[in-house]
Amino acid sequence: MSDFHLNYVPTFTLLQKNSLASLEARLLQASARIPVGVVIPALYSDLASPAMKHIIEELAQMEFIQRVYISLDRADEQDFRQARAIVAPLAEKSCLLWNDNPQVQEVIQKIDNLLPLGPRGKGRAVWTALGYILTKKEVAVLAFHDADILTYDRSFLVRLLYTVVQLRYQFAKGFYARYDDRLFGRVVRLFYFPFVRSLREILGNLDFLEYMADFRYPLAGEFAMFTSLAREMQFPSDWGIEVGILSEVYRLVRVPRICQVELTGRYDHKHQQLGTENQPGLQKMVADIARTFFAQISAQGTVLSYEFFRALKLTYITHARSAVVVYEALAEMHDLTAYDLHRELTAVETFAHALDRAFDDFHQYLFGSPLIPEWRRIEVALDGIMEELTEALDNLL
Repeated sequence: MSDFHLNYVPTFTLLQKNSLASLEARLLQASARIPVGVVIPALYSDLASPAMKHIIEELAQMEFIQRVYISLDRADEQDFRQARAIVAPLAEKSCLLWNDNPQVQEVIQKIDNLLPLGPRGKGRAVWTALGYILTKKEVAVLAFHDADILTYDRSFLVRLLYTVVQLRYQFAKGFYARYDDRLFGRVVRLFYFPFVRSLREILGNLDFLEYMADFRYPLAGEFAMFTSLAREMQFPSDWGIEVGILSEVYRLVRVPRICQVELTGRYDHKHQQLGTENQPGLQKMVADIARTFFAQISAQGTVLSYEFFRALKLTYITHARSAVVVYEALAEMHDLTAYDLHRELTAVETFAHALDRAFDDFHQYLFGSPLIPEWRRIEVALDGIMEELTEALDNLL
């Protein structure tokens, strides 16, 4: 995606010139002064996958990474013991955090009794790791990515971290294209983009929506920031985490100090099903994302009436169907033979139905997606609790 278009959010695209070795050398030099850690939230099934094995092999060779924090979630004791063997190639870089250990859960329950943390999910796994990292003070910059990346290589982290460690942006968001014999990324293509476009048409020129519309892959799980910023952040515990984090960064950082960087020419990871009312999937992800948007917009003083919701759903469907026509043409141009028009339109209809759930949840839960309290507040409310959590996690290592 080699271009020089100036986005609202500073954007660094991937040029054809291969400068990886030079970037990595400068990053390595800078990381001696600014130590870097990587956070990977993972279920045991993700950790035991071939994708994660390759990720670990790559991370073990990256000299600019000091620590790799793997937040292992929903795992029993046997899973944890097997996980230790899986992460062994990381040697002294490895920090395996077992969230389901009874000692750890006891500390988390103590926090939850005073400051509700919301349901367990990816957000909670990230939050637990942050509490440990902020207490240990081993690193100054953190990169985050998922455990199921199939096309992972060292250039991911080199490009992502360079913008923060060397260029000193406060927050960097990764982006890429997701495709193989078809176009992937249905939620971002068929929901997020037409949904945000619809919000802008109905609500007018809101700076927050201009910012959220400018990210090229806003739901990417790859981002980097200074740990000082992480201490201040609240974010949802559910699948609204990416939108919640971008919203928090908007609240805490000036837009010129935020950037997005293209990480690779093609990206792929584990694919989710659309889901049903009873089974989580992309349908629930869409509802969580929409509810997070409604909460953020309302918090800025915009009244979201019943007429607004009705107009939004109809406008979304119109824009999403138009997007399908464009993506169908794109697939034809690039001979993506597995592109399925019916599958795409079914996704749009499913996402439109998920908006109904988001509307209902928003009216029932006025604060939108449950937000996990920031660690700065928690350490004031419960003196010594971060040290308790860190000790409980350290006892497992």
